[in-house]
Amino acid sequence: MLMLTFDMYGQEIQVQGKVVSIEDNLSIPGASVVVKGTTIGTITDIDGYYSIKANKGEILIFSFMGMEALEKTISGAKLDVALQPQLYNLNEVIAIGYGTQRKKEISGAVVQVKAEELGKISTSDLGSALQGVVAGVSVQASSGAPGAASNIQIRGVSSINGQNSPLFVVDGIPQESDPRLGNSEIETVDILKDAASCAIYGTRGAAGVILITTKQGKAGEMKISLNSYYGIQKITSGIELLNFEDYLYQFVTSKTHLDPATSTDKIWTSLENSTDNFTNNTSIVNTIENDNATIQNHSLNISGGKQGLTYNVVGSLFKQEGTLINSNYERANVRANTSYKKGKWTIRTGLGFRVEEQAYASWNLLYEAYKYKPYQAPLDPNAVSFSGAGTLGNDQQQLGTIMAKLKQTDVRNGEQFNGNININLEVTEGLNLTASGSVLYGNNTRVLTNPLFKVYDDDGVLILNPNTRSGVKNTSDRNTSFTWDAGANYEKRFGDHQIKLLAMGSAEKYTFTSFWASGQDITSNEVQNLGQTTAEPSVGIGNGYNQNRTNSLVGLLARFQYDYKGRYLLSVSARHDGSSRFGEDYRWGTFPSASVGWNVSDENFWQGLSSTVNSFKLRGSVGTTGNQSFQDYSNAATISSGYDYPFGTDANPTMALGGVQTGFANPDVQWETSFQKNIGVDLGLFDNKLTVSADYYDTSKKDLLFPLLIPTAAGAGQNQSVILNVGDMTNKGVELAVGYRKHGKFTWAVNATYSKNVNEVTKMTGSNPIAYFSNGNPVNISGNSDKITVIREGYEAGAYMVMETNGLANTEEKLAAYQKINSGAEMGDLIYVDQDGNNVIDEADRVYGGSGTPEFEIGLNFNCDYKGIDFSMQWFGSFGQEVINGSKIFAYTAGTHKDLLYQWTEANPYGVIASNRGGSHDNYRAWADTWIEDGSFVRLRNVTIGYTMPKNVINKIGVSKLRFYIAADNPLTLTKYTGYDPEVGNDGLATRGLDKGNYPISSQYRAGIQLDF
Repeated sequence: MLMLTFDMYGQEIQVQGKVVSIEDNLSIPGASVVVKGTTIGTITDIDGYYSIKANKGEILIFSFMGMEALEKTISGAKLDVALQPQLYNLNEVIAIGYGTQRKKEISGAVVQVKAEELGKISTSDLGSALQGVVAGVSVQASSGAPGAASNIQIRGVSSINGQNSPLFVVDGIPQESDPRLGNSEIETVDILKDAASCAIYGTRGAAGVILITTKQGKAGEMKISLNSYYGIQKITSGIELLNFEDYLYQFVTSKTHLDPATSTDKIWTSLENSTDNFTNNTSIVNTIENDNATIQNHSLNISGGKQGLTYNVVGSLFKQEGTLINSNYERANVRANTSYKKGKWTIRTGLGFRVEEQAYASWNLLYEAYKYKPYQAPLDPNAVSFSGAGTLGNDQQQLGTIMAKLKQTDVRNGEQFNGNININLEVTEGLNLTASGSVLYGNNTRVLTNPLFKVYDDDGVLILNPNTRSGVKNTSDRNTSFTWDAGANYEKRFGDHQIKLLAMGSAEKYTFTSFWASGQDITSNEVQNLGQTTAEPSVGIGNGYNQNRTNSLVGLLARFQYDYKGRYLLSVSARHDGSSRFGEDYRWGTFPSASVGWNVSDENFWQGLSSTVNSFKLRGSVGTTGNQSFQDYSNAATISSGYDYPFGTDANPTMALGGVQTGFANPDVQWETSFQKNIGVDLGLFDNKLTVSADYYDTSKKDLLFPLLIPTAAGAGQNQSVILNVGDMTNKGVELAVGYRKHGKFTWAVNATYSKNVNEVTKMTGSNPIAYFSNGNPVNISGNSDKITVIREGYEAGAYMVMETNGLANTEEKLAAYQKINSGAEMGDLIYVDQDGNNVIDEADRVYGGSGTPEFEIGLNFNCDYKGIDFSMQWFGSFGQEVINGSKIFAYTAGTHKDLLYQWTEANPYGVIASNRGGSHDNYRAWADTWIEDGSFVRLRNVTIGYTMPKNVINKIGVSKLRFYIAADNPLTLTKYTGYDPEVGNDGLATRGLDKGNYPISSQYRAGIQLDF
């Protein structure tokens, strides 16, 4: 009998069958069929049929993207199967930090984004690919420059003085900053939003956590995938500037405003000495902008392995030309992951290498285009000198400055290597010991070069201009990180009860060093390096966040998870961290959390509704997280060198290099802490075709670190500060995600997200009820550098405090009334409102003017497929934020904005624009509310049309997938904003919403191919 049994199950047969969809009984071509535990496998043909050799009693695994995997035991030569669409997979594995969990078992606010979603946007930045995809995750472009990282804020602003970006964790290894991976390296991105989920990361979880899992190999035959695209970029908006004739009209009008007694025939311009310029009508915007700049990406993925040993190697090359001159970004990434399993041991390794080159456009380059006069000569960025710069000193200096910026190069070259290893030992069933270690080395070299360039006036005389002086500055930095953690996992099921225990210890160390050297006056443009400079050699090290630093972090963590029948869920965790960034008495902090969940749809009383509402889960959590993301050594006194100090007598003075205390010690600096409550609900309806997820959260942030200004009399100089725990802040919000998916001949899906966050500063120190950000000025012009963004109790962080205006003094009655407040007011001036009634316009008259933070954001994603033709589009909307149009302010003060045609004059008493009386006049002060514009917008983020070749055609040439597609990113933006682009992220807080001539966001159009072997 035993022999008969052995023969029955050991007999090899040819198994044949068909794989179809259970919904419509249509065949599924390209489905994977693998003998479980082996590398033997095949795929279905164009009609869904397969054939494979296997033994009776063995198990076949059937799988296909978007379908639930199915296992079937072989009992005969015929085996047909029907796969279930993967609409809302409750068994999907989600990363939760130091472990994984089935979606059904998760009781916190965790969302997963798969690689297919990330690949829809052509970008070098992960954040850009996440915009509008996940509710509660606000992504805003910091700049349109190539290689620029976006601002990612999870559930609002988390810190005032520290960083607001989330913690990135790659394959279980915490990163010091954005790891800048290629999207082709990523398998999944899991985002931990609530404090209960983030508390396992303790000190760094206050801003949320992004867990990145890179691609791993799978047992089976080798698979090769190629993904490549090429496209162009265009700037589709801009600032309207005056042409030659209109500029002269505005120029004459402005002169008469300044001196009404001046007749027009007595107003002098440089055109009188440079009559050739009468034929010019110059705008250098087209010289600065690089229209049809190219963008391309090419990635190659090789994976495979056998039982017990798998591998995955991915390489990618991303290149993007800038849409502004002298800017671009190029990056090459290579990553190799392996997994080895033998007996009770599992060893996983990962190696990554990145090489990148980033060229930066000159600072405020667009501002130079705004102020360039239309009568001035056209410019050639490749010229080595310029003759005929006119006779007016300002024009000469301006021309030289612009040419210097057009010729300036600023290039950073970086390399990074990282490696990690994870070792797991299964001691007994359910008990595993694990240890991980990683190392990272990074180097950057940045070279700023101002080549030799000379400007001559109309008479051939050399014009001296410090801005055209040649020179070179080299900056080098090196960063390292070492991480280690070890611990134990225990998992046990007792009947209907299941418990999971985790205990870990971790240690991390980060170092950063930098050095710079510079020199002036290059001998020749043929050799542009530091060795060829001849004057003013100088060296130094970085400061602020670029200072030399070493910091370390150690932690102990534990987590207990319990579920009963998968119905009642409980998770409790705590982490005890110590950070070197704090004084000895305040280095340690403990961060506990707890979450519960109830799968209501598993209850017997729900069975009558289960045909409609298939899954219904309630979630609740509370948790505490910390924040240590502020400058190192902020708690210590700082002595800065580089200050000259006089010695000797008046008759015989000498200068010596001295030092000044620029930072004051505060050894009592403590953790910023966040306490968050979260409730949520997850629903799946109509066979899980319709899914709904909603969350409400309430976050209280205590002991926020604020930099308080120190009086100059203390001896630290101007704008120096000391760090104190003096602020509190709250974030409250609602998140909603809804999705619907339909399978069939015509397969389609739609997903929508809604996010609303309300931020408020609830406490500040009594002596400083309002604090202006030092860089919160929309423009920085002599006499017009008003700071706008503030921290003020009762308002959101980064709120605008502006001067309210009440139209123009365009009648004698209005002028007389306003002259009681401003005796120097004239007709056509802007009227400021005296809020406190003391007949003086001063800082006390500022009022709230909104902020760059949106009131709510929405995302809408749609995709469909019919007979190999696929279509998808992504929409994103941001509503309720304001933008201060600094570009318009600058162009007004330069006298080149087209709006100035409509300024008030005696000849145009109905003009709606204040009279131009110069850049420093109150009419064009940056603090006026007239510059505030509605920054709301709706943007078509991406639209893609693709075609996948039929299997029966491509299988003949050994190809398993061949897809062609065309796509466009940002082709359409609906907004009332009159500047380049309403998405003005900048640093995400102090300068958020301040359009300072930002690098514009471009539209992209590309074509691509996907090829699998």
